[in-house]
Amino acid sequence: MEHPVLTAAVRQAAKSENKKLKREGKVPAVVYGKGYETTSISVDDKELSRILKSRGESSLINLELNGEAFPVLIKEVQRNVLKNSMEHVDFFKVSMDEEVEYNLPIVLKGDAKGVKEGGVLQHQKREVTVKSLPNDMLDNIEIDISDMDIGDTLTVADLKIADKNTVLDDPDEVIVSVLAPRLEEEEIETPEEGEEPELVGEDKEEQEEE
Repeated sequence: MEHPVLTAAVRQAAKSENKKLKREGKVPAVVYGKGYETTSISVDDKELSRILKSRGESSLINLELNGEAFPVLIKEVQRNVLKNSMEHVDFFKVSMDEEVEYNLPIVLKGDAKGVKEGGVLQHQKREVTVKSLPNDMLDNIEIDISDMDIGDTLTVADLKIADKNTVLDDPDEVIVSVLAPRLEEEEIETPEEGEEPELVGEDKEEQEEE
């Protein structure tokens, strides 16, 4: 698989510099790794956004820095929710012959049979932590939920994943389930004809005093 290339430049690690970078459409970042000196860098906001949109946040890319391109894993993207912007990115320099841990998104496919019958779909776990060699990394893992009935549950152990990838999460963790339909209104018991309704709270105490 061909990995996208992202151009980076060395930057000064200062808050005043970060504000200037953002005005220029750049995102402050850092790249680090085993045997690699941690370096403060900046990358183009639009260029990185395109990669994240097409490949996701846990993706392997080639970072081009000072005329050298090397593989890195996007480890963390810090965002400003109010401004809908990226504040900082961490890149991890990897060795192609050493396994890395990454977050693998879970994608649900199909429409659950139980939902068509009134059940409620609950997608509890949206990614799993996986370990593999960089070239064996997956973009996502798909689960077909078409045959799920009300009461059915799929766990991490049910994932069908390539042997070259090892799932590190608890196999008993629930990924998705179809719950029984919820009642819109709870049934209220009404007293039978001639039967006095039971009083509660202050009204009951007042009646007892009389």
